[in-house]
Amino acid sequence: MKKIFAVLMSAALALTVAFGVAACGKGDTLRVGYTIYPPMNYTDEQGNFVGFDTELALETGKILGKEIEFVEIVWDNKIFDLNTGNIDIVWNGMTITDELKENMEISEPYLENRQVVVCQTSEAEKYKTKDDLVKASEIIVEKGSAGASAVGATSAADKIRTADAQKDTLLEVKTSASKIAVIDYLMAQVIVGEGTDYSDLTFVDVGFEDEQFGIGFKKGNTELCEQVNNAIKTLKEKGKFAEIQAKYYG
Repeated sequence: MKKIFAVLMSAALALTVAFGVAACGKGDTLRVGYTIYPPMNYTDEQGNFVGFDTELALETGKILGKEIEFVEIVWDNKIFDLNTGNIDIVWNGMTITDELKENMEISEPYLENRQVVVCQTSEAEKYKTKDDLVKASEIIVEKGSAGASAVGATSAADKIRTADAQKDTLLEVKTSASKIAVIDYLMAQVIVGEGTDYSDLTFVDVGFEDEQFGIGFKKGNTELCEQVNNAIKTLKEKGKFAEIQAKYYG
């Protein structure tokens, strides 16, 4: 499975992607904001838009009787996109933070996560704790991400450089042993290591705190938030949630 994800990373994916499911009654559309983030949202070798969050959103749409339209966004603009109506939902492996709670409605947590260090395999022994991050020449993180916040709270904050997406951090680490990236564990476990395009990279757990993923809605839209919470609860009770999870995480 890791090899499949890695092949995808070499493709240039810049256009907005829109896919719908057949409406189950009302025919309304929910626009879901995402970034390319295997295994959450990505395009497979057959050109199909897939992923854990992708399938979860589509199954939720079926329960709610809504079409789902996926809109690619810049991650750091997600609150703006919600407030302006460009999207209705942020569903893309979003870590729940106090700042986000102040600026949007957030669903109940649905997955556990943490931040990890991605480095060249030959450099892995250098990074055992958060204090060791100062040994890197640069630390590359996605702008506005949980990784950026995690590194910003360490003594290595002055070494941060940002990219527009987590996937964009990996190539620079691959080409320079002195650089590291801090990304989601759920992404790192399927995108680096043996059998991937990043076989010379590995990830290291340096002790960042556990995190939880949530789904975001415009502040005040508690009705839609509750509808999605109930739909996911239904998917868990029916075993569909576990089925999708096993497909992407084994």
